[in-house]
Amino acid sequence: MHRLRIAQVTEYYYPHLGGICEHVHFLAREARLRGHHVDIITSNLSGSRDVANVIRVGKSLPVYSNGSLARITVGRRLRRDMREVLARGAYDIVHVHAPLAPTLPLLAVDEAQCPVVGTFHTYFEYSVGYALGSAYFQRRLSRLAAAVAVSPTVVDAHSRYFAADWTQIPNGVDTKLFSAAAPRPMSIRTDVPSVLFLGRFDPRNGLASLISAFKRIRGPRRPAQLVVVGDGPLRSHYRRLAGGDPDITFVGAVLGERPNYYANCSIYACPTTKASFGITLLESMACGTPIVCSDINGFRNVVAHEREALLVPCGDTDALADTLVRLLDDDALRARLGLVGRQRALAYGWPRVSDAILGLYARILGANRIAA
Repeated sequence: MHRLRIAQVTEYYYPHLGGICEHVHFLAREARLRGHHVDIITSNLSGSRDVANVIRVGKSLPVYSNGSLARITVGRRLRRDMREVLARGAYDIVHVHAPLAPTLPLLAVDEAQCPVVGTFHTYFEYSVGYALGSAYFQRRLSRLAAAVAVSPTVVDAHSRYFAADWTQIPNGVDTKLFSAAAPRPMSIRTDVPSVLFLGRFDPRNGLASLISAFKRIRGPRRPAQLVVVGDGPLRSHYRRLAGGDPDITFVGAVLGERPNYYANCSIYACPTTKASFGITLLESMACGTPIVCSDINGFRNVVAHEREALLVPCGDTDALADTLVRLLDDDALRARLGLVGRQRALAYGWPRVSDAILGLYARILGANRIAA
């Protein structure tokens, strides 16, 4: 493949934290390593800084959507800005993440003058917007040269409303960065086992349930530490739930140090109630850390019960507590789950995932040149 000029368009990019940010960042890195030019087109976010090949337009605002905090970009001349950025970039391909979401993704689909690939990342039970505007959104989806879903769960959600020829390419993980060799942060104690929570302070991520379960299982006969990595508007709420417990450590948001926390905690607990894939599960697996997580469709795309994780009924705090006890008390089980998890994670390495995406670009551009 000759060197391409690629634009990735996303509402979500650093300093926002989440799976889409990681996907965009690592895909851009891998494409650049292969000699391609990649620009990331996103919004201005509080705390953002100037970074090469990151183009920011408009202003990002948080909104409540799909049971979570989402983001949209606002501004008086967003469409014109998007049109000018895409024209100036002279891109061979525009890759839009969450392409049916307002506002930057939909604008990019409308304004791109080259083939557009759309990657769909989200799972939902029901969408009022899609139900009411199915014809509008179907027209945008039909403009895509390829509709990519990161998991079968994502296909299931969108297929309730739209027709598309889906290509499934999973999320990836950096198996060199995420490994058991990552050094231990000072906030993780060495005298007791540790349970890790890592994620946004979002109600559906289940931190309240985990705090409750941890308080039940930790005691004089089973000392332990709960390490909470993350942040968000609900920070004070979760600190109140912790009640000043000295065995619950709030670290705050981290970015580059995430492998350090996965690799040096005894268990990664992920009681999320809704997910399309489970990037954090992959990160934990790559570090060889066993997992306790919710038994939901998005996670079953990545892990299996008793193979690299123990799955618990979604939202069941008692089951979460019992499963944490089982894993904390069984060193051999933790070691087995962690070993299998690391081996499974290697199949999701970013070089392999990027090969699939770049191969898709090549097929699209080849077909377009033949058609021309």
